[in-house]
Amino acid sequence: MEEKNENSSEINENKNESENKNQIIEEYEKRNKELEEYAKRMKASLENLRKEKEEEVNYAISYANQKLVEKLVEVLDEMERLLNNFSNKDSLDYVALQMMYKKFKNTLEAEGLKKIETNGKFDPFEHDAIERVESPNHEDWDIVEVTQNGYKFRNKVIRPAKVKVAMHNSSNSNEG
Repeated sequence: MEEKNENSSEINENKNESENKNQIIEEYEKRNKELEEYAKRMKASLENLRKEKEEEVNYAISYANQKLVEKLVEVLDEMERLLNNFSNKDSLDYVALQMMYKKFKNTLEAEGLKKIETNGKFDPFEHDAIERVESPNHEDWDIVEVTQNGYKFRNKVIRPAKVKVAMHNSSNSNEG
């Protein structure tokens, strides 16, 4: 009987040992899953951080380019004025300046510069109305004349177009 008790006792010990081992294995498996989930979250977090930093760098480069393009637009304006005021349009100087102007303009456009459209109605987001003029041939707020071209750089207005807009005589009495 003692032998039976010893066997029974030994079986119980083995059973307890086995249960303990299973419990330890389950705890390790649970901890392993937790660590795997943590690693996935950290990997996603690092990827998001990388993308965020990349966007910040691209924005900084774009902003730096924008400042340069804003300055170069002034040079473009000067070249246009010079071409428009040239007396001898058949001279080699005029032709050379015109070629340089086209190349310069095409280079800026390739970098993202775009002239703002000035056909049609006044748009306060793209145009700066410097004067309202009476014009029976136009509807109110139609653009009548452009005094300075406006530009966008990568879809952001860097200089609004300065324009004169139409008004009817009846509008004049409402303003006073």
